[in-house]
Amino acid sequence: MSSELSAPPVVETVAPSRARSSRAVRLVAPAVALVITIVLGGMVLLQMRAQDAIAERDRDTRMRLVAGAVTGAFDNAGKFALSLAEASARRPNVGEALARRDRARLQALSQGPYEYLSRQAGVQIYGFHTTDLRYLLRMHRLETFDDDISGFRPMVVAANRGRRAQAGVEIGIAGLGVRGIAIVEHEKSPVGTMEVGLDLRPILDLVKASTNADVAVVIAPAMVGVALDPKLPRFGDLVLALSTDDDRFAALLKSTRMRALRDVEVTTREIEGRPFSVVSQPLVDFSGRLVGMTIALEEIPNDRGRLRTELVVAALCGGILAWIVFAVLLRIALTSRRRP
Repeated sequence: MSSELSAPPVVETVAPSRARSSRAVRLVAPAVALVITIVLGGMVLLQMRAQDAIAERDRDTRMRLVAGAVTGAFDNAGKFALSLAEASARRPNVGEALARRDRARLQALSQGPYEYLSRQAGVQIYGFHTTDLRYLLRMHRLETFDDDISGFRPMVVAANRGRRAQAGVEIGIAGLGVRGIAIVEHEKSPVGTMEVGLDLRPILDLVKASTNADVAVVIAPAMVGVALDPKLPRFGDLVLALSTDDDRFAALLKSTRMRALRDVEVTTREIEGRPFSVVSQPLVDFSGRLVGMTIALEEIPNDRGRLRTELVVAALCGGILAWIVFAVLLRIALTSRRRP
């Protein structure tokens, strides 16, 4: 009888407690959801900015490495050409034949080495000059000889007049090339020079194979002082001399006004609707004179959108999980508070 009379007060006590719990949940839930949204949104934004900064820094570092690879390839090619020229100039009887201007003897001495080097080492130019700056023998063009080259071969002029070997890039009537010129002596006296010239295209192809970036050599005619091949494509003040992808570099030079630089520059350009990392650096000839620039470009992978989508999805999943955990813990806390 007494237990039946005490039951109604218990019901009256529990009902208001449950109502207060529901009201607390309804009041706290939106605030917590807003806080979680703001925190996760801020984290996502900061993470996106950090990803962009890291990607840009990585691209800059990578393209500078590509520029270094281009410079290293040109330097090594110049040293290689000079070493071949020195070896040829020091062969027995070469100095004597050049001193006597004996073309037949020089040709006989050079035939074997030239055939081998042109086949195995990419040698395009192999010849001898006299001290009065005449081309005595061109193994690569036997029908032309004894012509005055003082007006268009500055590298040969520098080697003969300075009595010092020369190596590096030279731009002349024959085009652009990496050459090495050695002094030829007979009885300890200089009697002329010997040159070896390498084809640049295999060098560019080698850089592309090792870096996966396309490379071009661009000449500024105003800085060269020598007439260039009129068939070469011209874009404003620049001429595209050689590249691993003519169409792509033509599109770049058409859409962007570029100029010869004196330092390395890394930028992002859009070519035919696609983003590319572009690095340009000065091109200097054997004497250190600025004659143009080399350009390397690499397409930027289109994974930015995918990475951002994955980041947003991860943030949403984390937010939902955090909300569920919060709701469960809040319910447990409220339930434990109303227990006696």
